[in-house]
Amino acid sequence: MPKITVFMAAYNAASFISEAIQSVLNQTFTDFELLIVNDGSTDNTTEIVRSFQDPRIRLIENERNKGLAFTRNVALQKAKGEFLAVLDSDDIAFPNRLEIQLQHFLSRSKLAVLGGYAYVIDKLGQRTGQEMLPICGTEKLHAGLLFYNSFVHSTVMLRMSAFLEVGGYPSYFAAEDYGLLSRIALEQEVDNIPEYLVEYRLHDNNISIQKKDILEAQHTAILLYQLNRLLPNACDTESDILLTPVLGSKYSLKEYYTLYREIILQNRNHKQYPVEELERIFFNNWYAITMEKGKSATLPYFLHTPVFNPRYVTAKQIRKAFKQSLKYLLGIRRS
Repeated sequence: MPKITVFMAAYNAASFISEAIQSVLNQTFTDFELLIVNDGSTDNTTEIVRSFQDPRIRLIENERNKGLAFTRNVALQKAKGEFLAVLDSDDIAFPNRLEIQLQHFLSRSKLAVLGGYAYVIDKLGQRTGQEMLPICGTEKLHAGLLFYNSFVHSTVMLRMSAFLEVGGYPSYFAAEDYGLLSRIALEQEVDNIPEYLVEYRLHDNNISIQKKDILEAQHTAILLYQLNRLLPNACDTESDILLTPVLGSKYSLKEYYTLYREIILQNRNHKQYPVEELERIFFNNWYAITMEKGKSATLPYFLHTPVFNPRYVTAKQIRKAFKQSLKYLLGIRRS
């Protein structure tokens, strides 16, 4: 049985899949299988895959196009490895990617998911100058997953046991990776490492570009799934408050405070997220919100506990909040 299953979903991937396959075959760690699932491609993806003679490649054909969530969940039944490494059919893995990640898993027995950094390349394979630098550090990453996905999916390696335990990818058309990884993080240790593991190809066929509106709706659903673990019957408004950028938001100070306070208190009881890291996020947001909306009450609002936390505050923040309150008060007196 191979130590690692490298999993590649492919749909009309003829333009790039050869490079992706070759990057896997070039790995310094060689005890793997490359499981490719062709999701009803109408181009010559199948012929390209079959042109490689390496016995570690296994090709499975969906009878028709069934989408990414279904296709990736083929790994639930077909993957043979102890670990599952994801690589999209248009991306390129660095030669030591599997070796690096496996070393981390072998030294961290509780680690369930590990990702890393990526360079962005264009459709011609040229680096664009952009880099994908997700959050590193287990606690900071876990807290951040309440608000957004901070994994580069093509860099992710998982323990198969963790993947099986949550039942694979949830049925989100454009955000199944975020849905999966945020659910695993609720129960097990996840992390990223500050090392470049892949080159991530950006082109017009990327789902994140094609389905932006759907992606936003599914992020709301994923957030509600997480919120309901802390706040039963959480509503769309509460999820929208968390997903909306705090600057320029339509929501009031009272609405922010009420939600932040409830999440903080519930999380202190249930420890669903790392307490310190989650409360630091809320504190930083709260400072920005009160500075924008507080006016003459900026300082009193800012000091509202438990969102305000003296462990995180700086003297500069206190001075700025006080000066803003005073400015508005003096303005009122002059009028």
